[in-house]
Amino acid sequence: ALITILVYAAFTMQTYNPTFYICGLLIQVIYSVGSTMMFVSSMMQSARISDVKMGGTYITLLNTISNLGGTLPQTVSLFMVDRVTISSCQGTLLDSPPSCYMDKDTCVAAGGTCVTDVDGYFVLVALGTIGALLWKWKMSKMLLQLQNRPVESWHVSGAK
Repeated sequence: ALITILVYAAFTMQTYNPTFYICGLLIQVIYSVGSTMMFVSSMMQSARISDVKMGGTYITLLNTISNLGGTLPQTVSLFMVDRVTISSCQGTLLDSPPSCYMDKDTCVAAGGTCVTDVDGYFVLVALGTIGALLWKWKMSKMLLQLQNRPVESWHVSGAK
């Protein structure tokens, strides 16, 4: 949420004062510390539940799944930003101005400009926040149960 406010402020401010840069640096430091803590705790969990009979293969598998789970949502989000951005062609004499998403060149050729009405970034931040809160509300009990399972239940059965 703080990053979204900073991004919004960056687009609306005419000049940048030192407070803006200090806030940006502070947010980056908080993000870096939080990211490192999440990575270390994830690796600790993988090391704790890994089956020693399989060696490092199990940790590698868990780490790969974790990396895919962190990378794929970013790719989808970047893909979706333009698709949820609402923009209109303004300043043209055409009866039905073209869509700026699909036909920006026609808008510009007709003497218009594409104006962003709703920025997709803010829409995705809101949807992502709501989705995360709903996911936490629905899944927190199951995740606590998984976390509290005995270590042996994570091991591959039959491995000697």
